[in-house]
Amino acid sequence: MRKVKVFSATVGESFGKTTENFGDNLMADILQDVFSVEPTYVEPARAELIGVGSIIDAYYRYSRKKYVFWRKRPWRTLHVWGSGFMNSGTPALWPQRLVFDAVRGELSKARVAPDRDIALGDPAILLPLIWPKKVVATSEVVVIPHFVTYQTFLERYGTSLPRHWRVLNLLGDPRKICEAISASELVISSSLHGLIVADAYGVPSIWMEPHGKIKGDGFKFADYFSFRGAPLPGPVDFDSLLAAGTVAGNAPAVPSAETIDRLLRSFPFR
Repeated sequence: MRKVKVFSATVGESFGKTTENFGDNLMADILQDVFSVEPTYVEPARAELIGVGSIIDAYYRYSRKKYVFWRKRPWRTLHVWGSGFMNSGTPALWPQRLVFDAVRGELSKARVAPDRDIALGDPAILLPLIWPKKVVATSEVVVIPHFVTYQTFLERYGTSLPRHWRVLNLLGDPRKICEAISASELVISSSLHGLIVADAYGVPSIWMEPHGKIKGDGFKFADYFSFRGAPLPGPVDFDSLLAAGTVAGNAPAVPSAETIDRLLRSFPFR
C-alpha cells in the first residue's frame, strides 16, 4: 500500500492512539478504503496532501507565529484535494508549492483557482462508497453538536430530549457515526461534517446554532452550501426546535454520480 504524507487539523503522528475528531479522522478511511493509500500524518511543512477539513488556510492560522514565511520549499509539492478555507480573509500560504486538484466549494475555488475547471466536493461525500446506507432505517432524530461543544450540549439537554432523539458524539468511531446518520430520519447538526454526511446519505437535515464558540467566521458553511446548490436556513436555535414539537428537516442534496466520479478522478495519488 502506497504511503502519503498527510496533514490534518487535529490528527497527529500518534494517530490511532488517541480519539480524533470525526471530520479530521475521515481521511484515513477514505484514503485506505477508496484509494489503497496509507496516510502518514506529519507537520504542515512536510505534508504532500491535505484533504478533509477547513485547512487551506491552516498553515497561516496555526503557524504564522512559529515559522518564517519566506522560508519557502518550492521543491516540495502540497496537493489540495477537497479542502476548504476556515475563514473568509485568511490566505492559502504554505512553504510548499500548492497544487489544487479539488476544493470543497465554489467560494474556495474563487479564491485559489477562479479560471480553472477543477473538481468540487468535500471528500466526506465519498463515505457511502465505503459504508453503504443502512437498508433498515430508524425513526431516530440524530443531534450532532460540534465536538468542542459536545459536553456543554449534553449537560444542558442530555436528560430533556424527546425519547427518539439521540445525541451523537463526534469523538468516536467514524463508521458507527456514519451508520447512525445513514439510518436516521433527520439530522440536526452544528457540525459541518454532520450536514455533509447527512446529504451524502440522503438524510434530511437542520443546521443548528452551536452551543459555544467554534472556530471560523462561517465561511466554511457558506463554501459547502455553494457546492450543495442550496443554502440551509439557519443556524437554528435548538430551544426553538424543542418547543416546536414536530420538526421537519430540509431536503437532502445528494451529490450526483458525475460529481462523485469527478472527485474520485481528481485524486492526485492514484
